[in-house]
Amino acid sequence: MGATGRSGDAEGRGGSVGDRTLFPELDRDGEGTEQYASVIVDMRVRSQGTDGPGRAFTYLVPARLAAKVEAGSYVLVPFGKQRLPGYVTGFTTERPSARLREIICTLLDRPVFGAAEAALAKWLAERYMCSEADALRLLLPPGRSRKVRREVEATAEGMGAYESGALDRAPRQKQVMECLLEGTREFEGLWRTLAVSERKLKRGSVSSAVESLEQSGYVSQRRELQRPAVSTVRRQVAFLGEAEEGWDKTLASLAAKAPRQVETIEELMAADGEGVAVADLNRSAVSALEKKGLVVVAEETVRRAPAMDGWEGASAEFLNLTADQREIYDGIAEASKRHEFREVLIHGVTGSGKTEIYLHCISKTLEAGRTAIVLVPEISLTPQMVGRFEARFGKLLALQHSALSVGERFDEWQRTAAGEARIVVGARSAVFAPLRDLGMIIVDEEYDPAYKQDSTPRYSAVDVARFRAQSAGAVLVLGSATPSIECYYAAWTSDDVELCELRERIEERPMPLVKVIDMRAEVKTGVGATFSAELLEKLETRLAKGEQSMLFLNRRGFSTFLICPACGYSPQCPSCSVSLTHHHGEQVLKCHHCDYRMEVPEKCPECGDDGIHFLGLGTEKVADQVQRIFPNARVLRMDRDTVSTKGAYGAILGQFGRGDADILVGTQMIASGHDFPNLTLVGVLNADTGLHRPDFRAAERTFQLLTQVSGRPGRAEKPGEVLVQTYNADHYAIVAAARHAYREFYATELESRRQNLYPPFTALVRLIITADEQKAGMETARLVAGALEEVGVCRREGGEASADEMHYVGPAECALRKLRGRYRFSILLKGPESGELTAAVRRLEAKVRLPDKVGLSIDVDPLNMM
Repeated sequence: MGATGRSGDAEGRGGSVGDRTLFPELDRDGEGTEQYASVIVDMRVRSQGTDGPGRAFTYLVPARLAAKVEAGSYVLVPFGKQRLPGYVTGFTTERPSARLREIICTLLDRPVFGAAEAALAKWLAERYMCSEADALRLLLPPGRSRKVRREVEATAEGMGAYESGALDRAPRQKQVMECLLEGTREFEGLWRTLAVSERKLKRGSVSSAVESLEQSGYVSQRRELQRPAVSTVRRQVAFLGEAEEGWDKTLASLAAKAPRQVETIEELMAADGEGVAVADLNRSAVSALEKKGLVVVAEETVRRAPAMDGWEGASAEFLNLTADQREIYDGIAEASKRHEFREVLIHGVTGSGKTEIYLHCISKTLEAGRTAIVLVPEISLTPQMVGRFEARFGKLLALQHSALSVGERFDEWQRTAAGEARIVVGARSAVFAPLRDLGMIIVDEEYDPAYKQDSTPRYSAVDVARFRAQSAGAVLVLGSATPSIECYYAAWTSDDVELCELRERIEERPMPLVKVIDMRAEVKTGVGATFSAELLEKLETRLAKGEQSMLFLNRRGFSTFLICPACGYSPQCPSCSVSLTHHHGEQVLKCHHCDYRMEVPEKCPECGDDGIHFLGLGTEKVADQVQRIFPNARVLRMDRDTVSTKGAYGAILGQFGRGDADILVGTQMIASGHDFPNLTLVGVLNADTGLHRPDFRAAERTFQLLTQVSGRPGRAEKPGEVLVQTYNADHYAIVAAARHAYREFYATELESRRQNLYPPFTALVRLIITADEQKAGMETARLVAGALEEVGVCRREGGEASADEMHYVGPAECALRKLRGRYRFSILLKGPESGELTAAVRRLEAKVRLPDKVGLSIDVDPLNMM
């Protein structure tokens, strides 16, 4: 934020004479100390030929605006020859050496964010090595276009001035007043009660006239952000028309020949004058009645509101806490009452009642007049979770997640900013919700990698939550049955994180029995190696009992790849270094990274052999095989392909929850956050899917997934059972998951991390070099590696490295060596703490100039090592 900007240089930005021509009042000298504001110009108006607005520029705050401009104000500033909107991020009383220009006006009545959010943006930029503009975008209302809606209305004084001729010497102001008083539809972009776009606000003469009239007390203005443009949803609605013979005779004459028409008329009568959606009526009957003039059909706009997808039967009553739950709740409530920062890790087995503690804590926070944020991974934003919060807190709840439209997210953001919503439940970005007087942030399943953004700025929502809680004197509650190694280590070894544990399920229900099936010794069944004989037997038993089952495979699609047995050809994505996955339903081969698609070839494109066939297994194929083996079973599938449409996620879970399906096949979407009373069997088809990924967290991720999915069955009266199929039956992650033994896994994994210098014993920063040409990318990676040693990051190749010194590994091709047409190379920096590493990278950036068409991405505390 420290850049003063070249607002007064000789490149067309100097001086403010033009502005004084438009605003004569700017010539008046303000009294008292001058104030200078740091302003980041809105990124969406970036144009070529100007300094990039990613950094802050310093502007003079004129005396007339001193009481209006504050941190978070959306203002209009001169930038080169343009007048552009921007955000005030801070102030200084020390005048920069450059000649400054003045802020022209405020564009909104209220700031978009406050001083705390401005400080958060600065911290984000420093912590994750991004521009302040990139960080600031995270705090802004949803939607790329931030248009201003301005409503202008004439005051009684203005009417008198117009009638007395006081405006005759100011023709522009007089024309504006005529527009307002005479109801003219439009005057150069100014409407009486409609929006004035920013583009038209840049017409200085109109804007100047309005500002002058407002200062004179002749008009009043109301300025707010305009809702993003979204497609309008309309529906047909039917109303009763007129019956010339009266409705009794009309119904009598229709009764014999057209009973459906009679039913339709009766439904419309029951609506008592209100319209009824045609979709809810018999369409052919409505059409016939419309032709007779007995029904009128009209179109109406459907109001957009985020569907809460509330779970049927969610109780509004707060449940009594157990003694263990009460002890944890009392400690959190006491810290919240004192308005002091406190970080608590609730480590509770699946089904131990962590959510009920969350609900009680939030209720206590609201009673104290404060607000709360609840973060859940995107895949765990289930109807059950939202339903429980909605039942308890009603309209005080707002949602923020990617399944909402832009318009819905904007409306929820506005409700939150206005104080109508005091609890925000959402995925990663909800951590930036514009809540005031924040009292609590809850992060459910804190280990989940979905909390880390994989594009600039690469922030961790858990770290952001910690910063916001510290700044607000709020309580940060982290909860999981499988906390990350780093979080659990911090809770064990420091006083900064308090560890609270729930070792038993509610009502002392037993943990499900987990059996590991070694597929190496399994006799092949008639359907291949997909199902063990025991799993098929258990599925058949559940079907006979009317109980439900889940089958988990963390790979979507029908087959993982297509191969020619004659020449070995396998179709690859032309832009990414991965095989294409077969999707049977669409009859296409698809890349899951860039969505490239091609038709399934009938013969090998390379040698022409017609023996080309599919190998591998995905959820689509599993569902197909299950249906073939059990033709009478009702089978559902949940993966990214089946939940791509709005509402599909809740619809599938709702079907399964109501008992309308017997078997649910899915990816990690079904692994956590679900509670189905009739679910008694879970089958993990291949526990090894992610076990051998080139990632030091592979064992941890496998343990977490297995533990979470194993926690789904047996959560009610009926006991649960889990069968885990694997070719690595003796791997410590699988053995510990089968025993529900987190500490056993933690001890083994922690020692491995210690020996190999990985978190929590070191901090990491990953540099990713990308290029269109492979050779150019590798050469640049070697150049960057050489420069690292010059800035104090040593290389340790062979021999032992120390956790107390900064060192690096690489450069090397990324595991995913090509992505969306660009070759990728990685250098991994290790050191005692992130601050030292990021300081070294800043020195590196000042030292190295990248060639054209070569990019460098910086990932602080990376979670994705591909």
